[in-house]
Amino acid sequence: MICRNCRHVWWERLPTESELATYYREQYTKAHAQQTIQSEGRKYYQAHLSELLTVTGRRPEESSILDYGCSVPVLLHEAVKLSFKAAIGVDYAEESKEFGRGWGVRVLFPPEIDEIPDASLDIARFSHTIEHSISPLDLLRDVLPKIKPGGLVYITQPNFPVFRFQESARDLRDTVYPEHLHFFSPISLLEMARRSEVLVRRFFCHQNEAEVISMHGDSIDVEYARERLAEYADRGDRVFPAFSNYPYFAGENSAFYGFKRE
Repeated sequence: MICRNCRHVWWERLPTESELATYYREQYTKAHAQQTIQSEGRKYYQAHLSELLTVTGRRPEESSILDYGCSVPVLLHEAVKLSFKAAIGVDYAEESKEFGRGWGVRVLFPPEIDEIPDASLDIARFSHTIEHSISPLDLLRDVLPKIKPGGLVYITQPNFPVFRFQESARDLRDTVYPEHLHFFSPISLLEMARRSEVLVRRFFCHQNEAEVISMHGDSIDVEYARERLAEYADRGDRVFPAFSNYPYFAGENSAFYGFKRE
């Protein structure tokens, strides 16, 4: 399915909350070798935590971070090593809790999110997570009360160009059911932020930008993207190629940095 307005793409049939919880609790972590994948990312996580702190302008010891969809919580283990004030994960998998207990990381199941005090988080991180949820907007709205006014919301996920509103015979990448349920365009991601009253500081898309443009060809609605995304023309990152920024915002992954409205 595709939305005429924001060009968001999603499955016509979505799993139930119970089906999704069972899948992630019983299958996902082992099937995707998450212990190995997360462990191999330690050096990246160290640099990424430093970047997030730079964006917030805060020191580790005065910062609380939430990693939603943390899987094996290696990033949060690195946050503990850096003396973060609090390092909290959310995941369906019991293995996540087990690793967390050994590392001094608190990991909650999604229904336990209310155990986090309101306005207590400085950083909320959603890395390749919201596209896995049944309702990404509801997920974000559930977490936002836990973030301090002015706190950082970081989202990265698979990115899809602004497609034309038409049928297509071309398959999308990463259409793995029931894992990837939503396929965000730049418009739909930024519209979700607007509806949640998250202010956009920086947004760009990256990785194989030219290939993405070439792959989708005339399926991309550049003029519609230019019109709808004009207010974000200066929110990109010029370190990355032109296609990464307005109006194309093309690349295999997106990077969103926003602040909860004061």
